[in-house]
Amino acid sequence: MVGLILKSKLSLLIPVLVLLAVGCRNLTVNDQPPQGNLLPQSQMESDSVAVRVAVAELDDHQKEEFESLIATTDQKLPLEIRRRLDDNGLRVSIVTNYNTAQMQRLLAPRNLKPEWLSATDLELRNAGKLEPLRRITSQRHVEKKRGESFTVEVSSVRPRSTWTVHSGTGSVSDQADLAQCQMRITSWPRPDGSVKMELIPEIHYGESLSRIGVDGQNFAVEKRRDFKQLRSLGFTIEIQPGETILVAPTGKLERIGELFFNAANEIADPEQPQAESGSVAEDDIDTDEFFPMLKKDTPADTADVSVSGSDSRLASDSSQRPRPWQRFLLIRVTEVTPSAIR
Repeated sequence: MVGLILKSKLSLLIPVLVLLAVGCRNLTVNDQPPQGNLLPQSQMESDSVAVRVAVAELDDHQKEEFESLIATTDQKLPLEIRRRLDDNGLRVSIVTNYNTAQMQRLLAPRNLKPEWLSATDLELRNAGKLEPLRRITSQRHVEKKRGESFTVEVSSVRPRSTWTVHSGTGSVSDQADLAQCQMRITSWPRPDGSVKMELIPEIHYGESLSRIGVDGQNFAVEKRRDFKQLRSLGFTIEIQPGETILVAPTGKLERIGELFFNAANEIADPEQPQAESGSVAEDDIDTDEFFPMLKKDTPADTADVSVSGSDSRLASDSSQRPRPWQRFLLIRVTEVTPSAIR
């Protein structure tokens, strides 16, 4: 009987001893797996800005559609700067989510009509090998720390270019051989999550030569061309992540805007390769992630259909094949990381 009692007490004591040995860790609520999805931590350096830049090229059938888009975009620049840019044939707008549908339609690829095609192109079209007309000519993802800059090429290298910068009642003319128009972009993240961006037009010219520059605190040899900054046409603008800066020509003849963005009379020098910015390499990141207006990657067949009403867009009523018309620059802020110093 005594042995039976001791055995019974021992069987009750063992679970208690095991619980004391391992502790109460498995019973704590804090060890349960977290609920919900955790956002991935940014891989960017602190105090940095990530942007997506693209150069788009429109055809002459899209003039009304483009003007319709411009009419609905915001202009955050002071009136004095807007007048100065307008005097030189440049316009700057901010594209928000409100304009997404219009931008999507404007930049959607266009199918070429059979009457526009040669016999060879018709054979390719019938075989399903003729690509639609793409609007985006170049794009890339750029990450820069506070105050660092990079350039975007917006034109081909031309054998010779002349231009005039208008300022009030005065003007200054200049010229260069093997000239290419570029835009220098510098960004500064702000404490409220917005970004201050500076854009300065530049004209790079001449042959690429080895030059001595400064890399941090050391001297370094780099291969680049000379360039002229048009600082009087530079401007700063504040935007929020997700917004897009649009820089385009106004259509004024013989102005800087036409020199930078006119695609109708584009003449590239076959002997001179395209100049490289040297600061940022291009990549193959999915466009949809940075330009939501391009998610519908289908030909813009709807642009060929007339819309009833006074606001109709007869974008393709011409029997002539579309010809290159003008380019514009898109700069979309995708991410901002705060400074590590609080």
